[in-house]
Amino acid sequence: MKYNYGWAVLGLVIIISSSITYAEIINNYFQNLTNLVQYVASLYIISILIGMLMIVIQIEKILITQKNLKLSNNSTSIDLRSLTYDLFAKMKYRKIFIISSGLYVIFFSIISGTIVYQPEIVFSDAFKVSIPSIKIVYCCGSPGQYPNVAIYITEHIGAILIPVSLLLLILISALVSWNVMLMAFAFSNRPKNNEKWLLSIGALTGLFTACPTCAGLLLTSILPGSIGISIITGTPLLVSLSNVFYQQIFLLITLVILTISPLILVTNIRELFEKGCIIEKT
Repeated sequence: MKYNYGWAVLGLVIIISSSITYAEIINNYFQNLTNLVQYVASLYIISILIGMLMIVIQIEKILITQKNLKLSNNSTSIDLRSLTYDLFAKMKYRKIFIISSGLYVIFFSIISGTIVYQPEIVFSDAFKVSIPSIKIVYCCGSPGQYPNVAIYITEHIGAILIPVSLLLLILISALVSWNVMLMAFAFSNRPKNNEKWLLSIGALTGLFTACPTCAGLLLTSILPGSIGISIITGTPLLVSLSNVFYQQIFLLITLVILTISPLILVTNIRELFEKGCIIEKT
């Protein structure tokens, strides 16, 4: 069955085009928009929310289509969409998805600097702000970087909310949780005496799907200059990731692995099913 992904495509177009448009307007006409910049920023945020809503609608439409197919067709074939729907229909795997997503959001927020803890810096003195307070910066930079919000919660704890970082946080956390859910199902239905199958799945997907941030840090740490920068400056390895080149490599590695892993898992699960192995009823 062919799927129409129009809602998702339109949502992505809205998010990308609004990010580029906001950056273009704010970078070139900021001085002329002093009294309107808040409204322009609000329109941009609303556009992002609309784009995200369209993507959610697309996902819902796919799941509804799978539900209707399951009700009207007794086929026992296993593919990624049908397996995903079946797992979401079970409370056990929904809990796995929600819990893993929540944990990864917290972990990624700390690693990426969305949540900030600086015990050696007193925010009120360093940045001349009240505690607690919120500071919004409207200009200027690359698409998706502005407007950003600095939240000062205590003298040493705060948060930095950047549109592109939040979008990536949502996307990667959802992909990680999806992978973890599929891995949990695959592990529950693994051949009990087939160590080769278990090792091939675990070694290939374990680190990268359960913690792509860790994998990204591991891989970027062996790239030329990364370790040197950390050692010379005495700063954490994440500082070297501030380089745009490393950020792009990290993002590409993460998204590729999180996209390919479900296909590998489903291929192994389908192989077990076709060989007559007992598969947990979905």
